Amino acid sequence: MPTCVYCRIAYQDRFPREHVIPVSFGSFEDGLTLGCVCGDCNNYFSKHLELQFARESAESVARLRHDLRDNESAARTRRLTARVNVPGPILGAKVLLYPNATKDGIEIIYMPQVAFKNNNEEEWKWYTFEDLNSDLVRSLEPGSEVKYFITSSTEEEWLRSRLQELGLGNTKSIKRYQIPPQPNLKTSVTSIFDFNMARCVVKIAFNYLAYVLEENTHLLLRDDFDVVRNHVRQGLNSQQPLLRFSSAPRLEEDNVNRSFVDGHILAVDWDAAKGSIVCGLSFFNVMTYQVVLCPSYSGLWFPLQSAHCFDLQTKKARKIAVSLLT
Repeated sequence: MPTCVYCRIAYQDRFPREHVIPVSFGSFEDGLTLGCVCGDCNNYFSKHLELQFARESAESVARLRHDLRDNESAARTRRLTARVNVPGPILGAKVLLYPNATKDGIEIIYMPQVAFKNNNEEEWKWYTFEDLNSDLVRSLEPGSEVKYFITSSTEEEWLRSRLQELGLGNTKSIKRYQIPPQPNLKTSVTSIFDFNMARCVVKIAFNYLAYVLEENTHLLLRDDFDVVRNHVRQGLNSQQPLLRFSSAPRLEEDNVNRSFVDGHILAVDWDAAKGSIVCGLSFFNVMTYQVVLCPSYSGLWFPLQSAHCFDLQTKKARKIAVSLLT
């Protein structure tokens, strides 16, 4: 009977198809899939790990550029914040990122908001209507400055009424900036990379190991991989860090300013010095991670060296030589 490589439970029925890389990151010809992950684990990963990583990570912004995300999904972002990064009156103001009409880039959506600056402060702090509260208003010093970023006079009245309800007193000056939407606007994006996002990255790494080992449960169900298995499925912490950020993987002979592929790269290999099994992952060439799948393997050595790239332009996945990666 098939045994799940995550929960170790054996089932009589065949398992559903598990994608090594979530479908939310693209569909590819010859895409890497598994048949060694049970339906319960597959469903859990989809709802509790993959959904959050696809919506809230830095990679979620890149999904907008590749028509992998719709407006409804973009509106649900909570842990990712985009701000205007152009010197001027609205520097630091919050904006929303949506797929553009042609589905090949990002559209900047303005939000009505107000900024405050206390005495002797240099930086303006921006707040949307939902951010405003009585504690914020009470923290303002007498004579503090306020300015509005709006696209219509109605939005300004809306914000003013809210501030009056919260008890805003006299201010030093009031400035209003009514700026028409701009098609191109530089933004800085901040994403909160949390525990479940890390678990999702580790899961993708273990999925890739399972694919490379041709779903060999004799190896995959060894106790050596229990730390990773329990971290992904049960959310247990490890005594040793499993994931760290790294520099982007590139071809040694390639231009350092140009990515190897417009898409994703996965690679797994032995760390000969430590006897550990390590997986490198890069999604959309945005962030790169290294995952320690096994800090010290206790079994017999076995051949293990593989790398794949997933091209979002050709929609194909192909194997590449590990030696080409730095």
